Amino acid sequence: MENQQPSRRLFILSLIIGMLIGILVVRLWQVQVLQGASYLRQSEDNRIRDYTLAAPRGIIYDRKGRPLVSNRPAFTVAVLPLELRNPAIVIPRLAPILAMAPDEITTRIVSNRPRLFEPVRIKRDVGPNVVAMIEENRLDLPGVIILPEPVRYYLHGKMAAHVLGYLGEVDPDELAARQVEGYKPGDLIGKAGAERAYETVLRGIDGRLRMEVDALGRPLRVLSRLPAIPGRAIVLTLDLDVQKAAYDALVASGMQAGAAMAMDPRSGDILAMASIPSYDPNLFAIGISPKAWQAITTDRRKPLLNRAIAATYEPGSVFKLVTATAALEHGIVTRQTMFDAPGYFQLGQWTFGDLRAWGRIDFITGIANSVNVVFYTLGYRLGGEELAKYALMMGLGELTGVDLPGEINGTIPSPSTKEQLVGEPWYPGDSVNMSIGQGAITVTPIQVVRMLGGIATGGQLMQPRILLMTYDRNRSQHRADPFLQRTVPFQASTLAVLREGMRAVVERGSGLGARIPGLPMAGKTGSAENPRGKPHAWFAGYAPVGEPRIVVVAFVEHGFRGGISAAPVARAVLHAVFPQPADVEVPR
Repeated sequence: MENQQPSRRLFILSLIIGMLIGILVVRLWQVQVLQGASYLRQSEDNRIRDYTLAAPRGIIYDRKGRPLVSNRPAFTVAVLPLELRNPAIVIPRLAPILAMAPDEITTRIVSNRPRLFEPVRIKRDVGPNVVAMIEENRLDLPGVIILPEPVRYYLHGKMAAHVLGYLGEVDPDELAARQVEGYKPGDLIGKAGAERAYETVLRGIDGRLRMEVDALGRPLRVLSRLPAIPGRAIVLTLDLDVQKAAYDALVASGMQAGAAMAMDPRSGDILAMASIPSYDPNLFAIGISPKAWQAITTDRRKPLLNRAIAATYEPGSVFKLVTATAALEHGIVTRQTMFDAPGYFQLGQWTFGDLRAWGRIDFITGIANSVNVVFYTLGYRLGGEELAKYALMMGLGELTGVDLPGEINGTIPSPSTKEQLVGEPWYPGDSVNMSIGQGAITVTPIQVVRMLGGIATGGQLMQPRILLMTYDRNRSQHRADPFLQRTVPFQASTLAVLREGMRAVVERGSGLGARIPGLPMAGKTGSAENPRGKPHAWFAGYAPVGEPRIVVVAFVEHGFRGGISAAPVARAVLHAVFPQPADVEVPR
């Protein structure tokens, strides 16, 4: 009996051991065979990461091949949602490193829920100190990664911001409309200017990088790489020297707001388009902060507004070119017509004033000195319908079709439209007022540029454009063709008188401030009364007179007199185009 007791205990112990071994074998079989594929995927997920390689956008050049917008290398802090297992701990640790509020980081992560496998970009273009701090605290920041990404770089800051535009994160509406094009939350997209107009050209194709990492998320080796394809380069019609001259001259005017443009009337190429106040598009390149965005959008001067195409103003005396054209075409006036200009125009009980009494003058002198009484007389005889007809014919009050977003129409009133819109009849005084560009009439500077281009070329209204050519990825060029919108049927005699009068404006009249010795040019000043303060100042002209190669328009809000505030801006632009004006040949 004593020998049997140990044997029984040994048997029971052996049975227990056997059962445990059996359980382990079954479990091992279950893990290796039944659930092996699942655990293999999890282990692969733990050691392999897929990254998006952001594609650099295409470079933007000026017409002489000088870069206006390029890309620079930078680092982006991102979070992998599936590896952020303790967000309540990690996010408060990450926030002070990035100088961000924890709620802002959380909001970004939550907005990416539909794409859990994609890194969520938290802050772009962080400095080396931030990168070093994250690497040093990697054990405390599981799920936080550093991505190398290109950042847009606007080489000249504010100078051409309204033409070039800026980038911003794709918003929900844009994402819904363009998701089929591969846009993802957090992607940057063109929001204004050329960046928006040529988004599909400038945007590249993102690549993919698969890497093996260790338990701390540090890279061990590259498993596969699909390179990003950069966006295609574009060449703009802008001339950097002319653009700089236009912007600097506007700033030097000392006024708070204005616009200046230069265009080749033969092709519609815009050589310069400046607007002040401006903004630095580099602020948007990495995603503008809420504080900076609020500062820009609440600025009463509206720095985001491109005043060359997206703001309308009373044209003032620049509109007298329309009145003169209509009167010449109808035979109401000729070069030799004489006018009595006592300093006012009497219409019934209404008196329309002038700057001063001019005495008896001819039509050319009336144009040269912008004598209101001359144009009051012509406007009264023409009537509102004819003034409106010629204004529209010459390109005012309608979209020019420039290849930039945000262009607006303006207004050309007429007897028929006034009755429809305000229910009042058109009075003869309305025609008198309209003849000098006052009243309900509003235009944009780019419309005035196109109108002057039509006068300079004998009637050709070219569509203004900023795109000169695009490049394929193999560097082959595709030039954009100029587009003639229509030809205004000016009589040769009308053009001759207009050009003589406009040349007199610069040589001995109100536009002396734009004169450049040795450069034969034509122009017209304008001072537009408005209900918002001092008159706006205009100057519009072209050069050289014999073979026009450039049309320039300068506009200064509340600049008082076109010859004082706007003409010097135009002169600076023309100096950039013709640095040695004495060498300009003028056909006899």
